[in-house]
Amino acid sequence: MTSTPLVTAAESSRTEPVSWSKRKALLLEVWKLALPVILTNLLQSLVDTIDVFMVGRLGPIAIAAVGLSSAIRMLVLVMLLSVAAGAMTMIAQAKGARDPARMSFVTRQAISSGVLISLVLTVLGLLLARPLLSLVNSGGEPEAVALGLSYLRIIFLGTPFLVLNMVFNRLMQGAGDMVTPLILTGSLNVLNVLLNFVLMFGMGPIPAMGVAGAALGTVIARGTGVAVVFFLFYAGKHEVKILPGSYRPDWQLFKDIFEIGVPSGVQGLFRNGSRLLVLGIITSTEVGTYGAAALAIGFQVEALVFMPGLALNVAATSLVGQALGRWQPDEARLRGNMAIWLGLGVMAVLALPIIIFAPAIIRLFDPSSHPVLLATGTTYFRINTVVLPLSALAMVANGALRGAGDSVPGLISTMVTRALVAVSLAWVLAFPVGMGSLGVWIALAVGVVLEAIYMGWRWRGNAWLRVALGKTELYRTHLRHLPDSAQQRYLAEVRGPLMAQAGTREVVSESAVVYLQPEQEVRVSFGDGRWQLV
Repeated sequence: MTSTPLVTAAESSRTEPVSWSKRKALLLEVWKLALPVILTNLLQSLVDTIDVFMVGRLGPIAIAAVGLSSAIRMLVLVMLLSVAAGAMTMIAQAKGARDPARMSFVTRQAISSGVLISLVLTVLGLLLARPLLSLVNSGGEPEAVALGLSYLRIIFLGTPFLVLNMVFNRLMQGAGDMVTPLILTGSLNVLNVLLNFVLMFGMGPIPAMGVAGAALGTVIARGTGVAVVFFLFYAGKHEVKILPGSYRPDWQLFKDIFEIGVPSGVQGLFRNGSRLLVLGIITSTEVGTYGAAALAIGFQVEALVFMPGLALNVAATSLVGQALGRWQPDEARLRGNMAIWLGLGVMAVLALPIIIFAPAIIRLFDPSSHPVLLATGTTYFRINTVVLPLSALAMVANGALRGAGDSVPGLISTMVTRALVAVSLAWVLAFPVGMGSLGVWIALAVGVVLEAIYMGWRWRGNAWLRVALGKTELYRTHLRHLPDSAQQRYLAEVRGPLMAQAGTREVVSESAVVYLQPEQEVRVSFGDGRWQLV
């Protein structure tokens, strides 16, 4: 078997200048696609922020409980979200290849895999909730563990709804529809806030449930969203349609989804696992549980800055995936670059007011203005918000690579920079060096800088083109049997030019490859280590 080649045309085009007018047009295209995703994520972030704001009315310990619980919830959910990541790449490439049957197939398999894994992790989450809460609250208030447990039990019971909601959003976004998830998220978030208020503080015959009410409101809202999207897909009212077919697992597609998604999921596992370790470290410093409260506020506020970067991450996956689905690698690279530059600029602008108004932001979330929380929270913002724009480079490059199916670099980066370097450095600076909470905040910033450097280097290379080609049916069936030179000629002279023409669809069979076009079809036969146009 020969190694998967790069496309000669793509390699040579990297030296060709791209006009400013083309860059500007593409920048506007990327922004137009990303803006609904930015608003979608911003709405979700605002709901999470409102949750913490309302919980703040219950006191700093309640804020810490939700912060601890959210970190543990994500630790369990990231493996489920890997299904969404893998499915988004697969459906983006199917959309780029103009194959609605494949899109339906990917959708059914994403639903099946998401439900199966969510049921397993629901059980694990319920079993591990108390031990994990106790671990991350080392040295903190026992009341935070009790409140967090009531929150987590409800969240884990509603895991299938939370996961399918994310999967459906990613499927629609991968297909290029960013507006429907925006409308759906906005509607569900209004419902979420209303339910949280009623269930947390009580109204009429409904008793006040406190922190547990925030969890129940979230689950009910997400369950409603799942029902609405099922109706859209089955009724044929969306570009993603569930056509007649089985939900029985297809192990090849499961493998493809998880080869892309699992590294993304494990990446999230390490990211959130490192967050738990950092929580354990910070609560053992001089600030105690108030350090966990500062992180809870910090993560929620930073989410307002992260959302544009994460939105461009999603947009980059869709744009790069669709371009590679019709095998236009030059276009894929240019789109990824434009998304990265947008992310850097937008996050730099949004980070500035957070740095300036850090004390006021802490007071907004904690009306009691506890001096320890105010001081450590302000220090956190002043150090970590400065490096947030660099997170855009890592996040958006990660999304672009995922569009090509190359999600391993993100995993490696997170394991090394976040889980190994940042956590180890946090402990060293906090205790042996004696810097306490200040050392923890500095270590987190160092991890962000290192991650940005690695992911930028990976995107500038060519390995992701090899990964993208190696996952195609064309390569698995025919191209892998050809010499490298023949593969390169085929991609540069046949596949790329034909798939660039509107309406062309590639059909791969064991005997040949057929390119169906509105006015004709082009057939290519393979044999004896070569290909031939018929």
